[in-house]
Amino acid sequence: MATLEAIKYSRGKLLVLDQLRLPHENHYDEVSTSEEAFDCIRAMRVRGAPAIAIVAALAHAVELHNGSCSAESPEEVVAYINSRLDYLRESRPTAVDLFNAINLLKAAVKAARTEGLAHPEAKAAILAAYIEAAEAILAKDLHNNTSIGAFGAAWLQQQYNASTDRKLSVLTHCNTGSLATSGHGTALGIIRTLYSQGLLQHAYCTETRPYNQGSRLTSFELVYEGIPSTLITDSMAAALFALHRESMNIGAVIVGADRVVRNGDTANKIGTYALAVLARHHGVKFVVAAPTTSIDLETETGAGIKIEERKREELTQISGAVVNSDGSIDANKTARVAIADQRIAVWNPAFDVTPHSLIDAIVTENGVVVKGPDGRFNFRTEPSSSLPGPPENESYKLRLIHGNRQRPIFETTAATSNSEPHSAPAYRDSLLSLHKRLIDIPSVTDGGHEDKAAHFLVDYLEGRGYATQLQQVPPREGSPPDQKRWNLLAWPGADNTQLSSRKPRVLITSHIDVVPPWIPYSISASDEANIGPDTVISGRGSVDAKASVAAQITAVEEILAVGDVPPEDLMLLYVVGEETVGDGMKNFSAWWRDEHPGMEFDAAIFGEPTGNKLACGHKGIMGGWLYAKGKAGHSGYPELGKSATELLVRALAKIVDADLGSNELYGKTTVNIGRLTGGVAGNVIAKDAGALVTIRVAAGNFTSGPGIVQERINTILQETDEEAFSVNWPYSYGPVDCNCDVEGFETVVVNYGTDVPNLQGNHTSYLYGPGTILVAHGDKEALRVRDLEEAVEGLKKIIKHALSH
Repeated sequence: MATLEAIKYSRGKLLVLDQLRLPHENHYDEVSTSEEAFDCIRAMRVRGAPAIAIVAALAHAVELHNGSCSAESPEEVVAYINSRLDYLRESRPTAVDLFNAINLLKAAVKAARTEGLAHPEAKAAILAAYIEAAEAILAKDLHNNTSIGAFGAAWLQQQYNASTDRKLSVLTHCNTGSLATSGHGTALGIIRTLYSQGLLQHAYCTETRPYNQGSRLTSFELVYEGIPSTLITDSMAAALFALHRESMNIGAVIVGADRVVRNGDTANKIGTYALAVLARHHGVKFVVAAPTTSIDLETETGAGIKIEERKREELTQISGAVVNSDGSIDANKTARVAIADQRIAVWNPAFDVTPHSLIDAIVTENGVVVKGPDGRFNFRTEPSSSLPGPPENESYKLRLIHGNRQRPIFETTAATSNSEPHSAPAYRDSLLSLHKRLIDIPSVTDGGHEDKAAHFLVDYLEGRGYATQLQQVPPREGSPPDQKRWNLLAWPGADNTQLSSRKPRVLITSHIDVVPPWIPYSISASDEANIGPDTVISGRGSVDAKASVAAQITAVEEILAVGDVPPEDLMLLYVVGEETVGDGMKNFSAWWRDEHPGMEFDAAIFGEPTGNKLACGHKGIMGGWLYAKGKAGHSGYPELGKSATELLVRALAKIVDADLGSNELYGKTTVNIGRLTGGVAGNVIAKDAGALVTIRVAAGNFTSGPGIVQERINTILQETDEEAFSVNWPYSYGPVDCNCDVEGFETVVVNYGTDVPNLQGNHTSYLYGPGTILVAHGDKEALRVRDLEEAVEGLKKIIKHALSH
């Protein structure tokens, strides 16, 4: 028998099963606008956190496909899409899947490649990016559900030593199956998997008052698929555990989740909390099944979850098909009847919050998470189940889990091998050795040391079969002309005679210069035998950006070793000058375009400390001097002069407090006053004054941002004094967008500048690397071994993704 489908979609058409008519009638509503989706969700014709997100995303995809967007310019198209998504966001306030989906879709639209395209083509590219991202949400949900089913079933089998001779019974609440998702389900997906493996004795489901999702929907799904099952009222669970826990081997209550917050507190259908209390009293495991899209790391505890309150009639009235006098059901006749005095006051919260202390395990598509020694769930560390993951098959390429070397829930992909728990990846020694040797080279921006790292990399890479080329970069202003500065270009698996025929598709790049002062390498382990994932490595460049260089080279070596990628598709570039004015990358970019006219990279992967999160972009920057001109005079007679310093201070105070432009993704434009000059003495009215400022630009886009900020600053200067001020911005650009659509990564927006805008061309940019920028330029610069290793795995994934698009 075919699996139930709550959602049927083909491009341009969306059908949604009206769950209010179940179990007596299968009727699909055609949903073709955001308004129809909003009504469908609000009226609960579709429900379940994953299904709500999918319907909202696909409904807007359908209306876009069918021509709802009349805007033409890229900015107007993006604004239209975002406004429709903001409207859909209000359809249900508790389910975080909807909010996560909206954020993902907005990011996909923002990352759409429209540079150089005319308005019609740019509009088409943006619409296509949205539709493809919405369709990917549908496909990924089904993948997630089958993974959750496999992980949850395996964990329960281990907890109870279940077998076909000693089967488990479970209780579930609300509906978390095919009707709440794209298929298979979350909590009900675990039940389905247990049944398919011959490990399920019986499934109990509650009515789930007041809306009866259990009796109307879950019981229908269980009967539909022939799973042995029994329906009980919500108030019967205690008696069920007391009387039948041992005889029926009731091992778990399995529920879904509308939202799981940072400490593990979980919002789910009202009545879930009561079941958790009963389960704990009777020694029954309480398991939450939730895709990572339902995990909200921004909210610390359950107290921060907004609980939706439903209308009073749901509690005082009920609808259903008419039962004839002979007991038969007439699905064509429905009636709504009152079951309470309609004058009674009603409190009808749709959800309650189960404290994390009552939850034994949270099952995600990436593994099973249990509480640590502190009694809390940590979704930023590795899942703690030691179970093998589901085997790979042709339908779903699920990442294996081996012991504690599992894929972290919210970090980037960890190494996956058949090694024992806590064993190192095979490349650890070479990775750490390369990282140390790079840090040992003091390639700080002062002192003439920038050349040494490039020469080291020449020897290192040529010894591994790379063709290399040193590219001289002119001396920095004010430095001795004999100070040599070099970029390094490298091509894997080539010799210099083959370079003219190479057409690399992906450029992998980082910088090798670091800020002063140089801090020598150190490691927290006493010897090599004691190095583990949490061993700390310190030193200048240990994070920014020699960690990226070491991880990038190791990732390329790993990919080439298994033959996943043709070596001619890749090129490495390591540049100087990023920590100053980006002249290394600018020099390479100009040279490349002159030497290889018309040859474009498909993608460029830039190494910077993003915490192994994929950066969606970074703020732009404006830097330079703001000057004030006054009139000198004696300080005792201020009316005879005009103080440049006073004017400057007044203007700067206004500028710092002003709204210089903001962006939903990048936040507010910020101003840093780095240096002040002016005047000659305390008793002399200053004739001249100046401020060296750096502005992190969040306004507009890459091209328009500086102009927006400049205009607002000019207005402030004019208001302060019409004649006194002049400005000099030698470099400026607006927000820099990067691609962050690679599956399996947390995303982030960073506030520092990078070399991304200095590489010219029509390519996709990715920004990614280990370690945090928050320690990068200080005396505490450090990262862990696991950060480097996770970066290697993440980079492999990004490289493969870039080559597949």
